Amino acid sequence: MRIRSAAMWLTRKDGLSVRAGLGNFWRWLTGYALVWQFAVVFAALSLVLVGATGFGLSRYLAHSVRSGETSDAARQVQERVSGQITPRLSAEQVLAPLTGAAYTAFDQFVKESIIPTGTQQVKIWRWDGTLIYDSSSPSQIGQVFPISGELAPAFGGDIATRVVSPEEPALSEVGGPEGVAGSNSQKLLAVYAPLTFEGTTNVTAALEIRELYAPVAARIQSLESTIYVGVAGAMGFLYAALLLIVARAFQTVGRNRRQLLRRSQELKRSHDSLLQVLAVALDLRDRATRGHSLRAGRLALALGRELGLSEDELSYLEQAAMLHDVGQIGLPGEILAKPSTLTRDEWEEVQKHPELAYQAVRDVPFLRQAAEIMIAHHERYDGGGYPLGLKGEKIPLAARVFAVADAYDAITSDRPYRKAASHTTAVDEIRRNAGTQFDPRVVEAFLAADRKGLIRDAAPSEGQAEQAAVAHLVAPGPALRGAEGEEAHT
Repeated sequence: MRIRSAAMWLTRKDGLSVRAGLGNFWRWLTGYALVWQFAVVFAALSLVLVGATGFGLSRYLAHSVRSGETSDAARQVQERVSGQITPRLSAEQVLAPLTGAAYTAFDQFVKESIIPTGTQQVKIWRWDGTLIYDSSSPSQIGQVFPISGELAPAFGGDIATRVVSPEEPALSEVGGPEGVAGSNSQKLLAVYAPLTFEGTTNVTAALEIRELYAPVAARIQSLESTIYVGVAGAMGFLYAALLLIVARAFQTVGRNRRQLLRRSQELKRSHDSLLQVLAVALDLRDRATRGHSLRAGRLALALGRELGLSEDELSYLEQAAMLHDVGQIGLPGEILAKPSTLTRDEWEEVQKHPELAYQAVRDVPFLRQAAEIMIAHHERYDGGGYPLGLKGEKIPLAARVFAVADAYDAITSDRPYRKAASHTTAVDEIRRNAGTQFDPRVVEAFLAADRKGLIRDAAPSEGQAEQAAVAHLVAPGPALRGAEGEEAHT
């Protein structure tokens, strides 16, 4: 729908210049700029935050599961093995390395009762680092090794674990790396646990038990997969919920914006209707200028669009056109309808009407910008106008635009003191006064609009004769009644 309306904006043939049409399209395109920017930024940031949170939470939970599963497996191994060993050994037997018949009997027990249950290797260490028993390397029994790495906590009463390779040398097992490369099916879980005997309080020996790591790794992998899937699903649901909330909020903002725009348009129509009523009231007071405000307003809007004025500037220009002569309410009716030359005093009264109009509307909030145009619409580009004597660029652009439209309609309309002139005469007169009374840039826009046929559309009714009375747009003094006198009456 919005794309179709945008296409209509670009292709409509109502006389707008290409620049004005593109300006309208750009304002339409950026109408939701702030909301769209917020929605896109929020979606991107929330995706990053949700993704980072999910990843971090998954890693934390996976680490916790890995640590917990490993600890549980180590405890089970320690309870199972130590529960079978302590009845076979006494506290006194672990004070010296096992040898002879004692070693043979114990080694046979380990290989028949413990190894078949999944244990790959069993070692018993004395408190000073002496190897008391080794199911895999009997030749190392009796040797002393430094107590470090995971073996140290075992003598302190704690259980420690480490994943090792089956080929890892015995001397490097103590204090070795945290993990090893290779598949889980080849890895072993080394458990270091205190060996306690009934009736003793101190840890005099420690067990080193190696079991296959694959079953533990399988449980860990299964739980980790569940965690990753669960966290990803939860984060995805959370992200979808956030996007849904933002989408609904966006719809609400859009709906409220449309309602606000509709109410703004209704309010503008109400304002325009009020201004038209005031313009009609002015026409009823001075029938000689009936329709002047509406015609001059249409001309001014055509020139404003040709110059690329914004929609707000065009709106202020239209308001000023409707009310530019409201100050004439304070002028005596005999001056407005006088068919002959004005006296000096009468001319001075006429010159007050822009300021009177300004004072009448300046305190109305939605007419403040229009008031600045109204007070300056009789200023001249060369500085010879009234009531402020402004010059050049110091005159508001909209006032310079309206001055041309106002003069054109005044020339081509019947007045009590003369008949209307032709379109050609009015165009020539405006061209001749470019740089003196009128801004040359505005005159160029006027001529361009005329070539497009936009000026005649807003001209008075046909059949009004050309008169040579329009020799100048500005009277040289109060004794003469030229176009400026006409404009003052309009």
